[in-house]
Amino acid sequence: MFKKLSNQFYKLQRASSLQGAISVMFLRICGILLLFGITFFLTNYYDPKTVGAYEFTRSSLFLIGGFVLLGTDQSILFFSGRFAKKDQVRALFGIYLKMVKMLLVASLLILFIALLVPQSAYEVVFNDSTSGYLLIKVSFCLFFYAITLLNTEFFRGFSLQGKSELYRGIFKQLPFGLGLLILLFFKNQNYVVEVFLGSFVLLALISSLEIFKIYRKLNTEKGVPIKVSFKTIFKSTLPIAVSSLGFYLLISVDVLFLKIYTDFETLAYYGISVKIIFLISTVVSTISSFLAVQIADMYVNDKTQLQQILKNGVRAITGFSLVLSVVLFCFSEFILNVFGASYTAANESLQILIIGHFLSTLCGITAVYLNMTKKQVTLQYILIATVLFNVFLNYILVPKMGMKGAAIASALSVVLWNICAILIVYKKDKIVLFIH
Repeated sequence: MFKKLSNQFYKLQRASSLQGAISVMFLRICGILLLFGITFFLTNYYDPKTVGAYEFTRSSLFLIGGFVLLGTDQSILFFSGRFAKKDQVRALFGIYLKMVKMLLVASLLILFIALLVPQSAYEVVFNDSTSGYLLIKVSFCLFFYAITLLNTEFFRGFSLQGKSELYRGIFKQLPFGLGLLILLFFKNQNYVVEVFLGSFVLLALISSLEIFKIYRKLNTEKGVPIKVSFKTIFKSTLPIAVSSLGFYLLISVDVLFLKIYTDFETLAYYGISVKIIFLISTVVSTISSFLAVQIADMYVNDKTQLQQILKNGVRAITGFSLVLSVVLFCFSEFILNVFGASYTAANESLQILIIGHFLSTLCGITAVYLNMTKKQVTLQYILIATVLFNVFLNYILVPKMGMKGAAIASALSVVLWNICAILIVYKKDKIVLFIH
């Protein structure tokens, strides 16, 4: 089996669209290892309530940040391709600055709303006096979080994939990990959330300085004064924003429902399971990202070759995911115990999530295919329907089953939206995405 998987990945790696896959995979693995190292340190040296507050803050930042981003982190790549010539650098940076202004306005709007909501309303919804303050802190950090993600993707626009991956994984985790060490050294462990949010302030400043250096290096006096309006930018970002927000909701709704109906300790245990599942999704996203360009090209020019590419891709994804899923499932309790004996309470939930996410890998490269074949609107409808289904399941299951209910809702949702995608694609394009 391992030999077959190696041969399959070797074939994929030889494709022109997959050049550099090994280096990117290596950087992503390093980022994941650092994340798990920090999580191990956090769960073993900090109280579960503190860990739960951090997980709540993290999920809230991802969810609300998805709205604030407005799809700019992905659409900047589109504009980078459109204005790729050296004499168009000023135009590209003009678009970037307009996106920064959009992020600032959106962040201030969310902050205003968060401050406007009375504390009593937060207490009624989340059944505590802490969650409201955490959401307000998240609101203050939104702009810096959004800038960090925008800059991370903007590096790709200048073919700096290595730097982008460093910011995506290692650089994003490093300040937080160092901050945790400092808190423990000074025996002041009550500021985990502040350190986590503050790390994005630091990253936003450093990455922005790097972007400015790139501009000074590439900008020339002979640049063509091309201007792109806010309306044009907004039109390109809105469809992506809807899809991105859908994905953020799918990975955050269960955490929010758990906080409403349980406590921070339960949130801490469940949060570890979600991080472990991230390993499976990394396999899918890494291979998918390197097939994206080829899918777009073959969809227009050669659908027979496209089908073969997708067939090879889903087999590679399923093969690697199968090995990983079996290992995680068989040793789930042992893995959770590494983070602390109390975290084994999430064992059933982790196993449910493993099954659900592995079954979703059998469906192949669904999201990337829809995006690369101009079916973004279809993807949006699928995600909206799935989010509503996910909210309904969490509302029914979490009050009765706690973590297990949240895991069932998440697993069923991720399988459902992938099945819907493969059925729609086959009906429209006669292309088979699932394993065969």
